[in-house]
Amino acid sequence: MGKPIRGQATKDKLLEIAGSVFAEKGYRDATHAEICRRAHTNAAAINYHFGSKEGLYRAVFERLIQKTEALYPLDGGLPATADPEARLRAFIQARLNRIFDPDNHEKLHRICMLEIFDPTGLLMEPLSRQLAKDREHIVRALRELLGPQASPEDVTWCEMSIVGQCFFTAQGIRDGVIRTLLNLNADDVKGLTEHIVAFSLGGIASIRERLRRPAET
Repeated sequence: MGKPIRGQATKDKLLEIAGSVFAEKGYRDATHAEICRRAHTNAAAINYHFGSKEGLYRAVFERLIQKTEALYPLDGGLPATADPEARLRAFIQARLNRIFDPDNHEKLHRICMLEIFDPTGLLMEPLSRQLAKDREHIVRALRELLGPQASPEDVTWCEMSIVGQCFFTAQGIRDGVIRTLLNLNADDVKGLTEHIVAFSLGGIASIRERLRRPAET
């Protein structure tokens, strides 16, 4: 019984260490040798557990997604029938919680950014699927808040404005030091959530009113 337990422990260690190496160096510059050295295992372990570096890369991505969704679900645990304003608030708060939890989200964020700006093609399908899944939470809420007159473009631009506010607060890690443009931290999440919600709802109300006017004249 000891071997399967040790084997799972090695597999888990490889996933953890590989996540750090892929986030730091990208897929192309990450090597079997470095990952296995840092995981204190032999160089054959990656092929044994994952088939290849490519298989390990995909497994790391899926593991990070599952961990992030378990910690900070973008629906906030609310049902799809909940008030759209409450669902928007839950989405914004989850986004901010992810951003301000670098230990649990930084690896995933960096890997996603690397794939967007320097794509390997290896995560194209799972990344596209995940982005579409994540977007659906805010898109549904915005369609309800904007009203039936809203075009797909109206919804997309509102989504861009809201998500942009969240990501503008993002921290980064350089040389092991957390850096942030606005000197914000996890203690600010509650206040930031309420500010972004209030600011966004004001903009949404203005757009909704503009969209209604032609129909009333």
